[in-house]
Amino acid sequence: MFSPGWSTGGCISIVKSRFSNIMAWSNFLLLSAAVLKFVPLIYSFRPGLDLGTLPADDPLRMQRIWAIDLVSDTGYLLLIWFILGMLNYRLVGRYRWLPWRK
Repeated sequence: MFSPGWSTGGCISIVKSRFSNIMAWSNFLLLSAAVLKFVPLIYSFRPGLDLGTLPADDPLRMQRIWAIDLVSDTGYLLLIWFILGMLNYRLVGRYRWLPWRK
């Protein structure tokens, strides 16, 4: 199974390192998705902040409601992002918020 010169500790550290790398990059993508969720909300402010004079079924108002609903669960995404960073810290001793920095 293993050659006589290999120790199982080296294999475990390689697996930990690869798993940490995968987790760091997926964590970075999760944070990027959380930031990109705000683009439709910013775009919905184009016609102005107050849409109170528009009827309830107006497309601009519906777009704003959809954008607010889209960003409403960003707190959960950030919680998962933080938990994955903590797991990465427990695994390899670093949070690895920026995965390209080793």
